[in-house]
Amino acid sequence: MTGLKKVGANLLGLLGMFPQLSIVGAFTGSALLIKIAPLLGVAPKPLQQEVFAAYAKFIGLPLLHPVVATLGLSAQNVMLALALVHLVAVAMLLLPSGKQPAKVAGLWVMIAMAGAEYCTRAADVAPPMTPEEFKWQAQVLGTISHIFLFLCGAYCVARTSSLGLASAVLGRKPKAIDGSQDSTKAISKDSKANAKKQDKAAIGPSKADAQEAKEASRKRNSTPPPKAKKTK
Repeated sequence: MTGLKKVGANLLGLLGMFPQLSIVGAFTGSALLIKIAPLLGVAPKPLQQEVFAAYAKFIGLPLLHPVVATLGLSAQNVMLALALVHLVAVAMLLLPSGKQPAKVAGLWVMIAMAGAEYCTRAADVAPPMTPEEFKWQAQVLGTISHIFLFLCGAYCVARTSSLGLASAVLGRKPKAIDGSQDSTKAISKDSKANAKKQDKAAIGPSKADAQEAKEASRKRNSTPPPKAKKTK
């Protein structure tokens, strides 16, 4: 039974980290394979051409074109900027501990997924290397993945903390996650209250004994001495 409890606890721990790990895997793959690899020229030529063509369409969309034109960015510049921000978000979920880094990373995930859905639908673009006959199915799968990652980002903003990998590697104890710090404080307060009760219980009998002794002494003092018998 103890072994099953440990396995269950480990599974629950992994389940609690599932949103962060999903974001880390998806955003790392997107940054390295879909953006940095084509920019460095190490991706297959068909993949590189499709990605560059897709981002050229994206920066021409009505919501993005004014911003991109004002900043003077090309499609390759946008790809590089997105890759860097993706990797920063991944690092904020992995390395530090606490809720604030997770909130910032989760907010970026929500923005990125909303933007990805807008761009792919408005530009009518499917994921790279998708055959034309499976285009709409790939677009549906892309929408599902965008929604899923958006919800993972929302969970990071509202409920969870970063994984604290740096603290674990350096041997420092990470901060408590999801209210465990509050529960630890409550336990310490309860232990202090119990200690005070035990002290009072230990002091109580001695006070009662002293009171009884005082009362007995008062009765002895108030009792008149016996009268001496008269002798004839």
